[in-house]
Amino acid sequence: MDLIRHIAAGLGGGVAFLIFYLWLGDAPSLSIGAGVAAYAALQLIFGALLPGADAGQGGGSAAADILTLADGHLDAINHLAGVTPSAVARRLRRLEDVALPVVYQVQEHPEEAMAQRRLLTFYLGLGRRLGEHALRIHQLRGDAHPSLAKIGAMLDEVTGAFTERAESARAAELSRLETELAVLERSLETERGA
Repeated sequence: MDLIRHIAAGLGGGVAFLIFYLWLGDAPSLSIGAGVAAYAALQLIFGALLPGADAGQGGGSAAADILTLADGHLDAINHLAGVTPSAVARRLRRLEDVALPVVYQVQEHPEEAMAQRRLLTFYLGLGRRLGEHALRIHQLRGDAHPSLAKIGAMLDEVTGAFTERAESARAAELSRLETELAVLERSLETERGA
């Protein structure tokens, strides 16, 4: 779809150039400017009219960007879980466990990427930075430094954000299903009464 958009905009720009150069007799530089302006305008118009035009494979470049960033964070968190002290490592693994279903959800339904963006970019990035700080503190001060306990508590909060989001999503789905059930019950009662 993206290729077609570029071809159509290019043809439009070429036609604009020819009109300005051959038919109106403008200077070549003005005609080229008109062609470029027409190309850019058509790109914008096609982008607005075809919302999936620059979305790639059904998901959107935003979803791909978010997933790429999330994968980088998850890879780093996985690595850090293997080299940080055990209390922090357990929390990093737990964060990874609760984040993966969100990543899978966005992979299956790219249209939900923006709704999950904060979790997959900010919170996962924060978890990664906390893991990196824990590793650095461990290297400088050892396993018993009090900052490691603070980092562990902060990792619990980051994990809590994912868990809370999952619970609210389940509650919304349950509410939607209950509403559909109520509508079906009313429809059945109406059919019986008719």
